Amino acid sequence: MTITIDGLNANQRQAVEWGEGPLLVLAGPGSGKTAVLTLRIAHLIKNSPDKSFRILGLAFTVKAANEMRNRIGEITEGEESRRIKPCTFHSFCADLLRQHGSHLGLKPDFSVITDEKDRLAILSEMVASNEFEIDNPEDYLKKIDIMFTRGITVDELPDHFDLGREDICPALQNVFKSYLDRLIKENQLDFGSMLHFTRELLASKPRIVRQVRMVYPYICVDEFQDTNLAQYKVLRLIAPDPNSNLFVVADDDQIIFQWNGADPKRLEELRHDYKPDTIELPENYRCPPEVVKIANQLIAHNPDRTEKCDGIPQDREKDKYPVRLQKFENFEAEIEGLISKIKTIPKNSRATCLVIARSNKLLTKVQTVMKENDLNAEIVKRPQDFSSPLVQLMYFALKVANTPNSRSLLNKLCSTATLVNDNIISAEDVSIKAKVEDQIPLREFFSLAASSDNSEILKSFADKGRQMLCDSLNYREFVDECFGLFDRLNKTEEGQELHHDYRDDKQTWESIAQDARREYGENVSLHIFLQKMDLSPKAKVLSKDCVRLQTVHTAKGTEFSNVFVIGLAEEIFPTYYAIKKGERSIQEERRNCFVAITRTSQNLYLGYAKSYFEWNKCPSRFLKEMGVI
Repeated sequence: MTITIDGLNANQRQAVEWGEGPLLVLAGPGSGKTAVLTLRIAHLIKNSPDKSFRILGLAFTVKAANEMRNRIGEITEGEESRRIKPCTFHSFCADLLRQHGSHLGLKPDFSVITDEKDRLAILSEMVASNEFEIDNPEDYLKKIDIMFTRGITVDELPDHFDLGREDICPALQNVFKSYLDRLIKENQLDFGSMLHFTRELLASKPRIVRQVRMVYPYICVDEFQDTNLAQYKVLRLIAPDPNSNLFVVADDDQIIFQWNGADPKRLEELRHDYKPDTIELPENYRCPPEVVKIANQLIAHNPDRTEKCDGIPQDREKDKYPVRLQKFENFEAEIEGLISKIKTIPKNSRATCLVIARSNKLLTKVQTVMKENDLNAEIVKRPQDFSSPLVQLMYFALKVANTPNSRSLLNKLCSTATLVNDNIISAEDVSIKAKVEDQIPLREFFSLAASSDNSEILKSFADKGRQMLCDSLNYREFVDECFGLFDRLNKTEEGQELHHDYRDDKQTWESIAQDARREYGENVSLHIFLQKMDLSPKAKVLSKDCVRLQTVHTAKGTEFSNVFVIGLAEEIFPTYYAIKKGERSIQEERRNCFVAITRTSQNLYLGYAKSYFEWNKCPSRFLKEMGVI
């Protein structure tokens, strides 16, 4: 294996070649942090050819973990690549609970809840069965999520209530404990409980902690500033020694997930707990110098930032007008101006365009008008579930095969079959028939589906399901056969697609399946395969003529040649609610704006209007702070 560090600057090289002990790498936008992190891991592998230890690479998103895996795969081979585990915090927790969750009463084939409605249904069912009395399950679910993100246990909860409000604590303790018990009983986890149970496992089983530390003596963390307190507590448990080989990459100017528990205090805690040495990567190799300049001027208005160098632009061929600002009479005119700019870009290059807004409300309006003007545009989200009924049908059949007695999954399978067939298949009928005939519900579902009068898809699907899931549990062959069936039957006689999302979902499925096989081997078991599917966003692949529309939060970590930041007006960006909440929220909005404008590698277009949705607005304070007005 050849590791190339010749192109690195002095600070990047110092980080890659770091020896033992904790290190904090403060890396600004476009500073090459992914290359540094990748080469750091490869460097450790290269210099320990006779060792068997593994390196744990923790990332905040699946996309970042996959990028880490792909880059490392390009510069490692064979056994070397198998010594590296790049994953998200949740994926790491899922692996640990799969191996050791039996200590908590959890079975390895647990299912993952990805739909908020299913989580709410659990609380509602518990109310219906008189396990406790609560007026608003949705409100309690929000409180449970706060406990999850802050890493609060049942016993610790009283410490988090102000004087005079202690009376509501016992009720919340009871609901939280009952919710956790129900998850264990039904062998299913949501994202928050994965972190909760992992902490419980590690805190109660020192032997498991020792094993993790022995297997992973080196831990690398990407986008550390995005971690919530619960994730940090997991990190503290697997790396409790202040001298741990902890390599952390972070930038406090890009903390924009405070709604999910991220907090500027996390870096302070890291410094207090590990006292790491610090290396700065201030050079910005992505953005034009003019963009770096206005980004520096903007973020300088945030007090209490980590003391570090501002972004340093790199020499490059000077762009004529890299930053353009336009003012419009109203939002409709702003959209027209946006469209006119994008239409000057060749159709097959419009994938280089990213439109960023603070909210989906603005993006929805933009997408509507763009489509009216024959522009292909897509709002990019991070969906956790597939859209196509055909892929959903196969997906839920696999999940019921893995968890035969789950009524909620059976309900989803029957509902999806109804979407495909238009004839109602009742989960109640399936359950009753299964009990009478002493069969598993999935087999009875296939029997009812096969008797459908008007759906060749359901009949063929049911035949394959009985053979490959009920008789032999050969899920890989079942998936292959289903896709062959769907490819053939998803078209009308006129050649039109019956389900327009099918091709996108199939492509996404195959991509995640490939990742699962690469991570766990060709013969990955069904329950691990499904857990991988559940933990992976189902974002579809977009065409070259498609303009990306994204909020700041979904755009973080991306890079585009042409970036359009719209809605730069007071009460839009920053939002009305941020202004109302005060300075701390404004600081986060400023970081949002900083992230938005540093997504560009070439051109930055800034826009604002005098009115939005018939409400008059002033230019955003951020435009003044950037120095562009």
